[in-house]
Amino acid sequence: MKYDMRSMKAEEFINDEEILDTVRYAEEHKNDIKLIDEILERAKERKGLNHRDASVLLACSDENKIKEIYDLAEQIKKDFYGNRIVLFAPLYLSNYCVNGCLY
Repeated sequence: MKYDMRSMKAEEFINDEEILDTVRYAEEHKNDIKLIDEILERAKERKGLNHRDASVLLACSDENKIKEIYDLAEQIKKDFYGNRIVLFAPLYLSNYCVNGCLY
């Protein structure tokens, strides 16, 4: 099945091949400082990151970049939510699931 990150069908946006490719991509690029800087710049501009961008940041092992990632994440969190803790919990009101789950 073709990977479609915008699909409402779980089998189209949860794709084993895409997940494995993303993990390989992160491993190949985890020390690519230029790429990491580009991803962080997009994050600073609040332009959004995709799953591959996030995988590279999560795989990064450079201590200076990790600190920069944490600092930026903290700043973005504060910009959106202020100095408070925000928790999200799913609230199920029916047995219908947009992902086609069977209850």
